[in-house]
Amino acid sequence: MLVTQYTDLIGRTPMLELRNIAPGLHSRVVAKLEMFNPMSIKDRAVLFMIKAIERDGKLKPETEVVEASSGNTAIALAALATTMGFKARVFISEAVSAERVVILNAYGATVVRTPAAEHTRGARERAIAYCREHPNAFFLNQHDNLACCDAHYQTTGPEIWRDCGNSLGAVVLGLGTAGTFNGVSRFIKQQNPAIKMIGFEPAASPVYSGGKQGEHHITGIGPGFVAGNFNAVRHLCDEIALVTDDDAYAWARRVALKEGLLVGITSGAAAKVACDIAARPEMAGKTVVCLFYDTGERYLSVKRLFE
Repeated sequence: MLVTQYTDLIGRTPMLELRNIAPGLHSRVVAKLEMFNPMSIKDRAVLFMIKAIERDGKLKPETEVVEASSGNTAIALAALATTMGFKARVFISEAVSAERVVILNAYGATVVRTPAAEHTRGARERAIAYCREHPNAFFLNQHDNLACCDAHYQTTGPEIWRDCGNSLGAVVLGLGTAGTFNGVSRFIKQQNPAIKMIGFEPAASPVYSGGKQGEHHITGIGPGFVAGNFNAVRHLCDEIALVTDDDAYAWARRVALKEGLLVGITSGAAAKVACDIAARPEMAGKTVVCLFYDTGERYLSVKRLFE
């Protein structure tokens, strides 16, 4: 397939049936391979958010688009900045992998590191403060941005439905910005309200479940606060699963060894939850979908993960 611009590479990702990581199930577990976007699943949301700014006339050559991110949104923003002609500044926790920072530097983004203990919440607070002081700065605000959700309502949800359709029993989605959960849940529930929408978050920082922020190492979810994107569709969430760091790491390794896919930590957590849901008697004969958000090559420096 020949394309003429970078943005044409975003979306329309394949899905893979995971036959080896959980043998003996009477249901089917399928992963949507979002690492087949140029960088990650966040390419979808960032493209929609930037196009919304552009339509509103707020994207100018002097505009510095600012975001707080655990990594993949920052990378998507930095990549699009190079092709769409704007500046990117990202506030990112010191807890993220070294590979993320190297990639951001390669794209020429301005990177501001924030304390690891604060997770994305601290990065976000600092990003907002920066934008208040700089008139040319525009805060992208992925955690409360409707365009972030619409990206998944208009693309990810329809793609899942097209490929799995009436066999769907449940969709498993990580809770970070919750933009994916918002958009996919709205679309899937409109097709069939009986399909279960399952969110998951770190067991050590169960804020979406009503608990307190804690230290965790599942990069990409568990920002330390409940995003507005989730509050808007909380009624569509059938269940929230909790995943330990150890399980997320172990299942990322399991996916690599059993399915031949090198995926990130959140994707490992997604595989674990999807297989747990698929093992339930009510899921027999149905399809459980999860997302593999990015490549594991972005986590090679993370201790204990692939060592």
